[in-house]
Amino acid sequence: MKYFEFDKQEYWALVAAESEKKAYEVYHTEVAGATIADVMAEGKPEELKKPTAFAKYITATIKYGDKEFFEAACDFHSSENKTLLIDSSLA
Repeated sequence: MKYFEFDKQEYWALVAAESEKKAYEVYHTEVAGATIADVMAEGKPEELKKPTAFAKYITATIKYGDKEFFEAACDFHSSENKTLLIDSSLA
């Protein structure tokens, strides 16, 4: 699994996806964007190394969510082709 941080788009998101193309699809479907082409036109997401993505996910889910470390870690490692974190204005 690869991890992509969308920080140039209208709404910030961290997406787990098998490829950059799939990450654009997930962002369009689960976050925002009239079309996938629109999401792509806003800018390329940054691919994060797994430990970096994991740290962001764990920090956010423990600090702002109701999850314990083990549950959050299991969720992260079992996530495929989905949004992991999303801009708080959309939550």
